[in-house]
Amino acid sequence: MYADRNGMVLRFGEREIKQLEVNIQAEGSMSVDAALQDACEEVDGYIAVRYSLPIAETPQNLKRLVCDIARYKLWKSRASDEVRKRYEDAIAFLRRVADNKASLLIKDAATNETLADPPKQQPSTAPVGTSYTGGVFGDSILNNMPSI
Repeated sequence: MYADRNGMVLRFGEREIKQLEVNIQAEGSMSVDAALQDACEEVDGYIAVRYSLPIAETPQNLKRLVCDIARYKLWKSRASDEVRKRYEDAIAFLRRVADNKASLLIKDAATNETLADPPKQQPSTAPVGTSYTGGVFGDSILNNMPSI
């Protein structure tokens, strides 16, 4: 996960998180950890377009976004305008990341420098209808094989 309960407390205060936990217990709804997990999955849906998952070292701006999304999910219909606005801003930023108009501040583990845009790893298999470009068998070998 990109964030945890401690990150929520650092951003929003112990009092608010405890209030949310009391509300959760009274309603029998999702826990803080479940909301954080849901938020991480929602974030992954946007950033997987540009970044290989899982991200090795979580950047601070991604932690903040996850906390804002989880907070909104925990407040549900009782979310204040400020909580709702932060959620909408987080989603808008994630959309810009997916559209390649914004970047996450991911650092290279070896050099500790922020990478401009880490390359997305290529899939290990080629999509249907593409030519195989390397490895043990090239197109010339595969063309000699009988078709099914």
